[in-house]
Amino acid sequence: MDEEREERGPTSKTTLSGEHGRQSKAKSSEHQGRADSPGPSCVSMKSDRSMEEPAKFKDGNQSFEKRQPQERSKVTCAQSVQQHQTELIKRAEDKAHAFLDKELKKLWRVLYPDYPQCSESQREEEEVDGKKEEQRRRAIEGAVDITKLCLMEMNQEELADTLWGGADAVGCQHKIKSHLREKFRNEFQGIAKAGQPTGLNDFYTELLITARGIGEVNQEHEVRLIETASRKPAKEETPIKCEDIFKPLPGHDQPIRTMMTTGVTGIGKTILTHKFTLDWAESKANHDIHFTFLLTFRELNLLKGKEFSLVELLHHFFIETKEAAICRFDRFQVVFILDGLDECRLPLDFKNNQIWTDVTESTSVDVLLTNLIRGDLLPSARIWITTRPGAAHQIPAECVDMVTEVRGFTNQQKEEYFRKKFRDETLASIIISHVIKSRSLHIMCHIPVFCWITATVLEDFFQPSHRGKEMPKTVTQMYMHFLRVQSIQADMKYHGKAKTDLDWSSESRKIIVSLGKLAFNQLEKGNLIFYEADLAECGIDIRAASVYSGVFTKIFKEECGLYQDKVFCFVHLSIQEFLAALYVLLSFIDTGVNLLSEAPATSWKDELLFYQIAVDKALQSENGHLDLFLRFLLGLSLETNQIPLQGLLGHTGSGSLKQSLLLLTRTLTNQSTICYIKEKLNGDLPPERSINLLHSLNELNDRSLVEEIQQSLRSGSLFMESLSPAQWSALVFILLSSEEELDVFDLHKYSASEESLLRLLPVVKASKTLLYVH
Repeated sequence: MDEEREERGPTSKTTLSGEHGRQSKAKSSEHQGRADSPGPSCVSMKSDRSMEEPAKFKDGNQSFEKRQPQERSKVTCAQSVQQHQTELIKRAEDKAHAFLDKELKKLWRVLYPDYPQCSESQREEEEVDGKKEEQRRRAIEGAVDITKLCLMEMNQEELADTLWGGADAVGCQHKIKSHLREKFRNEFQGIAKAGQPTGLNDFYTELLITARGIGEVNQEHEVRLIETASRKPAKEETPIKCEDIFKPLPGHDQPIRTMMTTGVTGIGKTILTHKFTLDWAESKANHDIHFTFLLTFRELNLLKGKEFSLVELLHHFFIETKEAAICRFDRFQVVFILDGLDECRLPLDFKNNQIWTDVTESTSVDVLLTNLIRGDLLPSARIWITTRPGAAHQIPAECVDMVTEVRGFTNQQKEEYFRKKFRDETLASIIISHVIKSRSLHIMCHIPVFCWITATVLEDFFQPSHRGKEMPKTVTQMYMHFLRVQSIQADMKYHGKAKTDLDWSSESRKIIVSLGKLAFNQLEKGNLIFYEADLAECGIDIRAASVYSGVFTKIFKEECGLYQDKVFCFVHLSIQEFLAALYVLLSFIDTGVNLLSEAPATSWKDELLFYQIAVDKALQSENGHLDLFLRFLLGLSLETNQIPLQGLLGHTGSGSLKQSLLLLTRTLTNQSTICYIKEKLNGDLPPERSINLLHSLNELNDRSLVEEIQQSLRSGSLFMESLSPAQWSALVFILLSSEEELDVFDLHKYSASEESLLRLLPVVKASKTLLYVH
């Protein structure tokens, strides 16, 4: 019996509790005098009888004292395992409750906007693989099923059905967020398929965004806006963060439905929309938004001539909404981002397009867009439109609640960019100093893309093979060397050899000429993006264009829209303008035809008028869209600037006409053009036109007018009453080019006349405070 009890005792799992436990504790106290006999374990006894006498063993060799520590160890281990399992079960239960709470709150918040928001910890989105994603989806469906069953038991069938529809929307939202995270997490340099991805959150720097007001849009060309913005004081402007783009400004209670953001090409508008979308997809911001639909006009252009309903359009671009069969978008807070209005080729006729209010009825895409922006179609939606300033007029001012402007890099951010780009602090300081000394370069570095171009060129100039060479100081020189660097890299990539300035491969020359023709033809039309039909007009087939984008990845790039429709564009508008100017010069040297007048050169006089016609065409432009083109064309006329491109220019043709034109370019033409520009400066020109002509003189290495005024300022012999219009323009140019901030501008120091105020108006606009005594 004792042996039987001994064998059964260790395997018993009965747990002591209540009075039974207290009796065992009392009996165990009787044995406390025995040092090796501790109290009983609560997991190893069948009954109190096991404590009445010591155990006996069959072998007679093993004592109770020797076996008990081992038993205690086993008991403690089992107890620890059970306790750990209990903790795991409790944690799993807590996670299950938290998951149920979070997912149901998401559902109710979708269905009822006033429903309490989730806590910050609940807003975090989990990124899981495909297998776990499917398990998550099933778990959400189970949570909905349980809640629906509870509602039906409460006789709330209607609310249960509503919950069921909301579950589809949340599932759709989760899929869209997952897709957008994957799409915008990385940005590619060059063409998307061949470029190296860079994490958007890794390189993104907060851009300066400020409010311009309602319907206040500047339609001047990029260059003028860059120059204005680079001198624009902060005043009382409040910077707007990307995630707060739809929040009303302080003192304005009216909600913002339609927002327009303007900014020059390359300033970061598209990256801004990607950052906004990624932050929403990662649940970092704008938690009140149920769906963010980012559409580009590049993709919308491809639907020209086709008909869709708004629901069908969303199903077309966002297949997740079609799979979830969502048609009632008015139930949700939806944001439409329409990126790149300046690239729109749809007829947005707000005056004549018919009113359209039914989201399920089909019509043309341009009718859908005009009614969506106007608020007749899906008025509950928020609209965010990005555009270059010159195209902003396509949207009537009464349709826009607020206009914001992306201002690009401040002077401090320019330095930060170069210090990040160049790890060598000494090299970074040298480059920053060089950029600051050249006012034209420093102004252009206001846009991030130009900072990248400048860094690319100057980095090459600090290679051992270029030591001792003069670094580029003008915009034309910067772009010439940028083109040279890209052509060298292309030859190394495809031919395994580097070339000299005089050695241009036939493939590179052919590509540059073809791209130049495309650049000029589309610049005249105002197009920044090109489709297959645009390429065909210039004799470029779509396969060749893909090759071009592969060879010159940092100049010309290929993008794939929905369903892999191909779209092409230059990396930046200024690159398009430079190639257009180069093509016009090449055509004139090679054939004698001036593409700006479409008339052949029949005499020396016509040849001398080549650059004068370019000056006139630029001055006639309503919004200055040929300003930078003119600077490039004049800069390319200099012999010193043609040296890096001799291999390109030297293979464009043959014969006496070419040689004569090159000789004229080196001698007579430049002086003739300089005199012609100065004559124009003495005419009645708006200040902006005068400033661009002074920049043009700078590209021609003529600084006589500016130096004359600078000398008079230094000597104190500047008499305002005797200044010519050209000298007034030079004075304004000098004041705006000053490295010192125009905190206070003392107009009386120069002249207090009304004429002086009008002449110095650009300086007044760039000053924080004006001192004026009349």
